[in-house]
Amino acid sequence: MDIKYNQKLKLVTNNSQITKAIKNCPLIIGIGPSAWPRIIPSMFFPKYKIISYSDCQDNDYINDFGVEVFSLRKKDPNMEITPITPGRILSTKVAKDYLASQKEPFTFLIYKSMGTFEKVCEENGWNFVGNKREVREKYEDKRIFKETLKEIGIQAIPGENIPINELTTKVFLNYQKKLGKQKLVLQIAEATWGGGVGTLFIDNPKDLHFFYERVEELKKNLEGKKKKIETVNIAPYIDGISVSIACCTTKYGVLTGCVQNQIIDIPEVGAKLPSRSGIYAGHDWAYFHYPKEIQEQAVGIARRFGDYLYKNGFKGVFGLDLIIEEEKKVWPVECNPRETDAFPLICMLQMERGLIPMTVFHILEHLGVDYNIDFDEVDGNYKQDFNASQILLYNPLDESVVDRGILKAGVYKVENGKLVFLRPGFLFSDLKGENEYLYTEGVEKESNNPYKPHGRMVRLIKKGGVLVDKSKLNEKVKEVVDLVYKEFKLVPIKNGLVNEEGLNVLYTDTLAEVNLSQDLVKADIINVVVKNKSGFRRPVDIAWRKSILNNTPIIDQIYSKRARKQLKSDINKMSQLGVEIKKISEIDNEIFEKWLDLYTKIISEKEKGEVIVKKDWFEKKKEKGKKVGAILAYENGVLIGGGLFFDVNGILCEGYGISEKITGLSGGLSQLIDYYFLNFAKENKYSEVSFGQDTNFYGYDLSAGLINYKAKFGFSPIVAKKTYFVNTLFLNFDKFENNIMFFSQEEKGLVLNVITKDSNFDKTTVYLPQGVAEIRVFNKDDIVTKDRKILIQ
Repeated sequence: MDIKYNQKLKLVTNNSQITKAIKNCPLIIGIGPSAWPRIIPSMFFPKYKIISYSDCQDNDYINDFGVEVFSLRKKDPNMEITPITPGRILSTKVAKDYLASQKEPFTFLIYKSMGTFEKVCEENGWNFVGNKREVREKYEDKRIFKETLKEIGIQAIPGENIPINELTTKVFLNYQKKLGKQKLVLQIAEATWGGGVGTLFIDNPKDLHFFYERVEELKKNLEGKKKKIETVNIAPYIDGISVSIACCTTKYGVLTGCVQNQIIDIPEVGAKLPSRSGIYAGHDWAYFHYPKEIQEQAVGIARRFGDYLYKNGFKGVFGLDLIIEEEKKVWPVECNPRETDAFPLICMLQMERGLIPMTVFHILEHLGVDYNIDFDEVDGNYKQDFNASQILLYNPLDESVVDRGILKAGVYKVENGKLVFLRPGFLFSDLKGENEYLYTEGVEKESNNPYKPHGRMVRLIKKGGVLVDKSKLNEKVKEVVDLVYKEFKLVPIKNGLVNEEGLNVLYTDTLAEVNLSQDLVKADIINVVVKNKSGFRRPVDIAWRKSILNNTPIIDQIYSKRARKQLKSDINKMSQLGVEIKKISEIDNEIFEKWLDLYTKIISEKEKGEVIVKKDWFEKKKEKGKKVGAILAYENGVLIGGGLFFDVNGILCEGYGISEKITGLSGGLSQLIDYYFLNFAKENKYSEVSFGQDTNFYGYDLSAGLINYKAKFGFSPIVAKKTYFVNTLFLNFDKFENNIMFFSQEEKGLVLNVITKDSNFDKTTVYLPQGVAEIRVFNKDDIVTKDRKILIQ
């Protein structure tokens, strides 16, 4: 490993003074949610390791590259911390044990220092590379930033800072007149994290409710913390191009990079919200290379501000967000006094040109290591034009989702409208041409990962640009983005406390979040998305499938002897009872409306019935080009039941069925309708049918007998295609009148679980479906007691 590093040092750092300084540095340990953002120092510092929370694909690539990555979740797959911060990571026993095993002194490298992290370091006598919170945090405050600009003689965007509670419609209208602009920028001054997290562009006072809602959301997130949301910066909206500049304060002066185009508010990647503006989605260094006049303005602002930072105890990297007005005026917008999302790729681009990246100087400054550089030469080389871009992909939906599909981390290209994996990779240098895309950063190894509405997902990097104008991706890049989202197979999920037919069900992403929820005391059941060792791991929805044998009569393909006998008897009774069953391959609006009236009547009369099919259901099917057929039952010419069906990829699916209760039938009308459905499938040469999809929770709103019914017909349960998995825990069983049944996912396959109030429950009363590994019976008191111990301390 040392040989590899020495070769890289010889190749990149031809400055012997820098090489000597680097070799004399102590062991450095980078910390973060994943290893990728912390990778750059490993190219230069011989003694470098990374502690990562996640166990992701790119971590493995980095390990294979020769960098030791210690993953908490690889060591303990059931570990959960929230929020995922360096302080929380280091507070775990797993991390402390790993650090105790180190044979030499070490120092940490982090994204930015926070209170919890500094407290843990102080308690354990640990050091870190970076600015302390008290030095850094004040410059993130938008109000203090503007005051600092004024203090050092830099012209700031006009505007004022006022208490949030003073911002009324009348005040907003007054500022429109005062600032001479219809569209205003509202910046929550104390919102110092995440691109655009506290920013909103508004041109109509009627939209102020978006701002108030955002304020309340941020206040809720900060409950119990010292930071408070109090003031708002009000400024005119400047129509221009959002850019930034990477900087690094050193003892020799402020190193500055080239002006780089920011990708902001791009709906194609989920970075567009009505309640936020200025959402960061990446950088495009190739979109436009700015003339000397613009570069000099940006550098002038950065150096004056950076000099001020350095004199006030701040060292190392920071980023400045800027706006270039049409008149070529450069305005400072805000400061990010830390490493930004652009820095890993900036450093890779600098390395591609044989330069020492800014991160190296950031580390040397904080370690106090003596080094010498030709400042003008290094700074001048940083102004080179780069031909690269990166885009961040967010959950594109307005609701929480999980991914049911994953992609392999590495390099891709598009061929014939499909993503084609070319090779593993995690560095910009792994790309060979502008038609290739690097898919990286925290790429999960398994699916069922939750994402909040418009929450961040992954990073795409490419040679060349991605923008066709300042706020739109070019068509080729958009195609790649769409293909990546398609591979994710995103499925909407529930979040928070949900009343489900009288049951209070609390949905959370992780088990760690459950105890933080104020709704825990109200919950009967807990459903946790991220896999853990507690409760029952189960799919939320179950589909039922059956293979059809075309050379065997359907009656002989019914598994239950009793059901076969009932069907034969009922078929013979039909004419006597005035019952007629029609098989219709394609229904029209008139038939659908009659069926819908009956469906709505029957479902509405049930105690826990939920009318799912609405008037527009049939039209939506037709818009998608799907034919809807039906098996309809009539009594003396009056519709008394029926099931709708349609084709999905060669499988005939019975979607929704209902029936009236009529006397004289041994097995009931529903059984007859389902038998005729199977006959229709056989007559039309189908080899597989689907028998609907159920909520995987039988015995409450769905009858537990439904499992027996479907199993006797020979249907097998499978995990529904568009569902997700949860770990289910029970806190209260009082609302259940009978036994509860559901399928859980085990290594051996699906297992049928029965939670019963009856200690003498007889397993043989359950008709075990084909393909189910076993049936397990649990006492409700045992389950509730165990789960309450886990969740309620």
